[in-house]
Amino acid sequence: MAKSIWFRRAALAALCAPLAIGALFAGPLPAAADAASPPFAGAAAAQVRFKAIKVDVSPLAEKGLGPEASWMAQDLPGRLQAAFAARMAPRDSAAPTLVVRIDAVYLGDSNGNPSQPFGVYGARDNIEGVGMVVAPNGKVAATYPLFATQSAFTGGSVYEAGIARRRVDDLASSFAQWLPGQMGL
Repeated sequence: MAKSIWFRRAALAALCAPLAIGALFAGPLPAAADAASPPFAGAAAAQVRFKAIKVDVSPLAEKGLGPEASWMAQDLPGRLQAAFAARMAPRDSAAPTLVVRIDAVYLGDSNGNPSQPFGVYGARDNIEGVGMVVAPNGKVAATYPLFATQSAFTGGSVYEAGIARRRVDDLASSFAQWLPGQMGL
């Protein structure tokens, strides 16, 4: 058994090392990465206020993830309100709106398959989306893409009822916690 684990780790290291070295010498990032706006910095970051926060989960519903879209629509607004509470200015008509669009939610296969690369603990839940700063005139002033991942076991045992619901809630919390930092706030 120990040889099997060692072999898997060695094989993974052998496969990943050339990729990591290749990344050092890679050319420019793909166009999608260039779409991100630079984070707020210095005095500008201290002054950032939002009139409102809106959440768009329509990409999830379009992908056939109806329950996940519904759960995310319930969970994410409150999490974002808490994360950005000190930056809210609802009466300021000149303040931009923060629009958060969730493009993908993936709940990893956590059925306990030990043949996965990292064993039963290799299952990951992922969330992908973008925070957009929308000016009062409706134009997008800045975009901040975000991809967050966490262990599939953060919501509890895979055998518990309602586990998928809790895992989506955990992803909403993770996204809301990471977004201010991604924006430089």
